[in-house]
Amino acid sequence: MSVLPTLYLLLPLAQSLFDGQTTKGWQTQTRPDFPARSWTIENGALCSIAVGPRADLSSVGSYRSFEFTFDWWIASGTNSGVKYLVFGTRPNPDTGKFDIDVPKALGLELQLIDDERVPDARVSPTRATGALYLFGSPSNVPNLPVETWHQARIVDKGRTIEHWLNGVKVFAADLESSTLRSAMAAEKRVDIPKPTNLDELKANPKKKYPLVLTHHGGKGCYRNLQIRVLD
Repeated sequence: MSVLPTLYLLLPLAQSLFDGQTTKGWQTQTRPDFPARSWTIENGALCSIAVGPRADLSSVGSYRSFEFTFDWWIASGTNSGVKYLVFGTRPNPDTGKFDIDVPKALGLELQLIDDERVPDARVSPTRATGALYLFGSPSNVPNLPVETWHQARIVDKGRTIEHWLNGVKVFAADLESSTLRSAMAAEKRVDIPKPTNLDELKANPKKKYPLVLTHHGGKGCYRNLQIRVLD
């Protein structure tokens, strides 16, 4: 009989955040309801409705220090992404106002976008697939054709974060680094995370935050959502 290494036995088990059939575990940040006009379940995946209100979809649970893995798919011309360490909400960019009917998340974002067809992706490498949106550029990004399923992994180790795409680490950052703080301070937009949010993470390392699937327009789908809590 083989014996598993002690280290393996001590690893926490992954938990599923989506059963592939029901909306259990998902809501908006402003209401404990699933935004059925904005998101739907299709072939075992949570999919944004391209013509629907662009409400972001939030996990009911909150997390800090985790490994979050999922499969993702975007239609041609789609801008999507996954936000984590979501500190709160921000104004709806379509109206410039906070909108409880179309809540938008304020948090760090793993950008997932059609790099060839969406103009925003070509403004800067910090807006391309794999980036920490606006704050950090990815590297060694594998080929990721649209309308094809890919895998992603976000790792939050408390102080450091990592983005992985199809098994390749494409980004890493220290949440207490002067580099990240300077990148945040340099951005003039008011509806994005700021250095004060980094201060919050350092001051309260046990505080937990929801995960959010973003709806920036177009169709983006997510399945096999699994989280492994690391603390």
